[in-house]
Amino acid sequence: MNRKIKIACHGLVKKNSGSGIGAQYLILEELLKRGYKVDFFNRKKFIYPEELCKYSNFNYFDVKYPALENLLNSLPNPFKEIILPFANQLPLIRRPNAELLKQDILLNHQTQKYDLLLYLDRRSPVNIEQIPTISWLTGPPQTEWYFIQKLKQNIIALCGLFFYYKLKVFYATKSIGIKSELGYSDILISGSKWSKDKISAYIGRDDNIKVLPYPIDINFFKPKNIQTNRKKNDDKVFLWLGRCDPRKRLDLLLQAYSLLLKERQDIKLKIFGRIGYAKEYKKLIDKFDYPDHLTYQSFINRSDIPGLMANCDVLIQPSEGENFGSSIAEAMSCGLPVILGLTNGTKDYISSSSFVFEEYTPESLKETMLKAIEAVELRRKELALDARKTAEQNFDLSKIVDRLEIIFQEALSAKQVKFNKPIKEIVEQA
Repeated sequence: MNRKIKIACHGLVKKNSGSGIGAQYLILEELLKRGYKVDFFNRKKFIYPEELCKYSNFNYFDVKYPALENLLNSLPNPFKEIILPFANQLPLIRRPNAELLKQDILLNHQTQKYDLLLYLDRRSPVNIEQIPTISWLTGPPQTEWYFIQKLKQNIIALCGLFFYYKLKVFYATKSIGIKSELGYSDILISGSKWSKDKISAYIGRDDNIKVLPYPIDINFFKPKNIQTNRKKNDDKVFLWLGRCDPRKRLDLLLQAYSLLLKERQDIKLKIFGRIGYAKEYKKLIDKFDYPDHLTYQSFINRSDIPGLMANCDVLIQPSEGENFGSSIAEAMSCGLPVILGLTNGTKDYISSSSFVFEEYTPESLKETMLKAIEAVELRRKELALDARKTAEQNFDLSKIVDRLEIIFQEALSAKQVKFNKPIKEIVEQA
């Protein structure tokens, strides 16, 4: 593609962060290195990727959101902390903010003549007819709420009925306008085929949905001589890495692990991840029947993760409804086999020596955990090489951005047909 394509961009990006936010930073930086011109629009107090400002082809535009500012200024500090993560989802805030963002982009479009509008880690909240729009989604709409309903009894037992109904009100409010906003984008990108199927069912079409996994830094996440670090007679270690929200199924893992410990006592479990919005889920860890076999830490420096993985045997992610599990990709890159469930979209990208449990039951997960440990004991090196090779094939940044460039071309071509403007002219003007 022409290396002077001009992109207006909005979204969540942060260097050395996990999940989509960190992956989108890698993507944006790679586009800049390839010569794309990027104008990034966001609220500076919220998202400011200052490391990208060193690139001459990157410009940051601080978008002012008076409605949001007025709301936050009117609240006492304790309430600001509660409201801020959800404020942009409230229709009375989201719609005015979207219109202000649209005005800023269109104002700059008059001089910059953007070729593409790219939304990273979210859907476009605005419809700009003049610019092809691509939205890279975090996952299917309302996935979290679907599994909250499925896990209703667990949540109520741990967090109370009032907490559950607060979630119900929040997600009912959040759902307003989702379907129409998804129609604002010419192309939607999802992280997995599972995710694409769910989005397709929601919007009633799939011809404009593309599938791309998140990239990871495979030069940073790499094996650290697992053969040396893990001795044959060492305790075997399962690793959970990521936040502990209900949909992530910490409850299921701990139930399965209890069953496993009745058969083998040489197995440990390490949990690294903050307890999310359901704070009472911490009780599951505090009241675990075998505390000597379990260690919990709410935070780990990202720079320490490869070293942590080198001292573990299997990464386990029992989540339901996972668009793309970044810790799965990172573990494979470090040479760890992984365990995941049927509704984890990341199974599209796992190695042949990884493990998928068939049912979200303690018994099914326990049997899969046992099978994984036995495989590690017999053929650790083979599993490590297979995992690493698969990660290099599926999560390499350069390969993913190559595929993203093809999507860019498709978006430009679609707009050419719509406005009967030659694609050659679009590219030359860029």
